[in-house]
Amino acid sequence: MAERVWVITGTSSGLGLAMAKYMLSQGDKVIATVRSLEKFPSVLEEGGAKPLIVDFNNSDDEVICAAKTAIEFYGRVDVLVNNVGGNSGVGPVEEISMDDIRSQFQTNLFGPIAFSKPFITHFRTRRAGHVLNLSSLSSMLSHPSFAAYTGSKAGLDSFTDALAAELAPFGVRVHLVLPGYFPTNIFVSHPHFKTTDTTPGPTEMPVAEGLSQVYTEESQGWNLINTLPRNAQARGWMGDMDKFATRIYEIVTDTGMAKELGINDEPWLRVPMGSDCGFLVQSKLNGILDNFKATEPFWRSTDVYQNQKQ
Repeated sequence: MAERVWVITGTSSGLGLAMAKYMLSQGDKVIATVRSLEKFPSVLEEGGAKPLIVDFNNSDDEVICAAKTAIEFYGRVDVLVNNVGGNSGVGPVEEISMDDIRSQFQTNLFGPIAFSKPFITHFRTRRAGHVLNLSSLSSMLSHPSFAAYTGSKAGLDSFTDALAAELAPFGVRVHLVLPGYFPTNIFVSHPHFKTTDTTPGPTEMPVAEGLSQVYTEESQGWNLINTLPRNAQARGWMGDMDKFATRIYEIVTDTGMAKELGINDEPWLRVPMGSDCGFLVQSKLNGILDNFKATEPFWRSTDVYQNQKQ
């Protein structure tokens, strides 16, 4: 097959950078978004990637215009990977500002939706293309003190569900990727994160400044910005970003493990990434199923016509 054209957002570091590097290594073309040219990695420039300046905090028109520019680079795009995300809005719902909440939803939800719209039209009219939206296992677990982040990612999940159904008749594939813990900057770049020279024990856990004086229980998410990544590492739950990029390539090209498991042969929308995502989300879903089964008489009691069989 001829080389593919990928648009990957958020490529200055982390999973976006890993994916961009891998796709280039496979001979494909990559249009890599960054918020400024100063943030464009030299390794991508040397590999032949095209930089695209876009900031999801800008107006919808500016974000959409950037997407249209990406399509014009090579006259077509084959794969869109919405990878940009952030967790700037950390804190209890009562205490976090509405501005921080709106900013979180703009980065993780509204920006990606606006950016996707020209590609949706492009893929539909070509009757080909692939959209991969990167969400998070947190969209399913809803960690306390991360309500803005998990809420925005849950919104992206629902948006992706609907988009997949809309585009399926046009031959456009859509996947929702749910990464677990990978060693990106999403935690360490947050001002509440505290680094240590050695891996701390439970009593040595660094405490972030500015944490809530009211919501002080771990079950309420207190200091989760530090405990969550360290607990994942302690359990051996840390993803390999290069392996992540390989799996994404295999899904798009229907090769390797994706081919062996028949991922593209089934109507599967969600792609879990990382053992923590797989195990923790399964546990959460089992709990939800138990909830629905146990309350069946209750929810059936509200029907106009009782005792209907499904």
